[in-house]
Amino acid sequence: MEIDESCEARERVVRKPAKTLSEGGGQDWHPKHGEGEALFRFQERAAAEDSSQGYPSEVPAAKAEIQHGMMEKQDGKSKQRLATLIKNDYDYTRPRRGAIYEAVILSVGEHDIVVDLGAKRDGIAPPKDLELLDEEYRASLEVGDHVPVVILKTWGRRDGAIVVSLNKGLEHKDWLQAQDLLENGKVFGAEVTEFNRGGVIVPFGPLRGFVPNSHLTSIPRGWRGKRLREAKAELVGQTLSLVVIEVNQRKRRLVLSERAATRRRRQQLLEELTAGEVRTGIVCNLVDFGAFVDLGGLDGLIHISELDWKHVDHPSEVLSVGDEVEVYVLNVDRERKRIGLSRKRLVPDPWHRVTEALHEGDVVEGAVTSVAEFGAFVDLGEGVEGLVHISEMPGGGATCSDLEPGSPVTMRVLGIDEWKRQVALRLQEIGPSK
Repeated sequence: MEIDESCEARERVVRKPAKTLSEGGGQDWHPKHGEGEALFRFQERAAAEDSSQGYPSEVPAAKAEIQHGMMEKQDGKSKQRLATLIKNDYDYTRPRRGAIYEAVILSVGEHDIVVDLGAKRDGIAPPKDLELLDEEYRASLEVGDHVPVVILKTWGRRDGAIVVSLNKGLEHKDWLQAQDLLENGKVFGAEVTEFNRGGVIVPFGPLRGFVPNSHLTSIPRGWRGKRLREAKAELVGQTLSLVVIEVNQRKRRLVLSERAATRRRRQQLLEELTAGEVRTGIVCNLVDFGAFVDLGGLDGLIHISELDWKHVDHPSEVLSVGDEVEVYVLNVDRERKRIGLSRKRLVPDPWHRVTEALHEGDVVEGAVTSVAEFGAFVDLGEGVEGLVHISEMPGGGATCSDLEPGSPVTMRVLGIDEWKRQVALRLQEIGPSK
């Protein structure tokens, strides 16, 4: 009997119902029910509670819809990120031998330079390549600098780095620059480093430019033999104004011209010059009627009457070949390519200073500067001249014929015309006053 009672008690313990998920009632969870079913029952019970509190029955459904939408959105972003990764992987182009890259320096070592190519592997410029660089340029390279490089080898190194050439990258950049200069005709300066039988050599970055003898204006045409060699030797170290006239990268041919640069500069200067400007030039030639001044590839003329306020018999009295002179641009004739210049316009005008001391009736002394059929011009000081008309000379024409440049004379001032800048004189006697 006791055994039966204990078995019945054990049976009651096993069949005892599980606790409910909520004190509000509803079907209890039982081990035979799945977890999904229990969650479903929990959501039903929560919906019932919301309804009992006055919320619409559609709220739980709306919450579920929002949750579902967020899951779909996150799933869409994940797919997009995956697609981007796949696209980047497939779009990646492995560096090819001979390709040119704009790289960024990552490190500068004693024997090599490591650069970022924007690829999966870095590039390295070996010692032999760096030895070809200009020492000053190589010393200036720093981490972060952008440099052009050419791919030499993409395999073979134990560290997996790509072998690049900074020297060839710079050469390619200079070829592009030379082509650009050829197209726009821009004038640039370059220093002569050596010469040969055909012309002179100038550096163009790591490239070498050649200026043929026929394109040198620094050497007169017609010079031959020893005279020509000596003239080219003197050009070494000098800077020439040049333009590019031929570029052939395949044949490594870069031809330059000083003569074409002179023409280009002359035309450019002719277009830039305007009347009223003040320029500085070099006296390149003296002739009886004036002085020619080189304004930087284009010559202008200072007429003898524009050299000085005083009377000038020959330009050599005022200027010498090679003198640096400041000039005033009087006029520019672009069709005839002629430029009129003046020196005296930039020299203080002595007219007012001299005439302020003169008054009508004054007796003054001077020297004849020139004699004409109608009279004689006399220097009153500092280049200011007065006119003795033939009618104001005792003896008229006979007296005038006795006068010559340099003759001392004594005169009386008859009048001063400030507007016309003229001084009328009467000859008192030839020679200084007694």
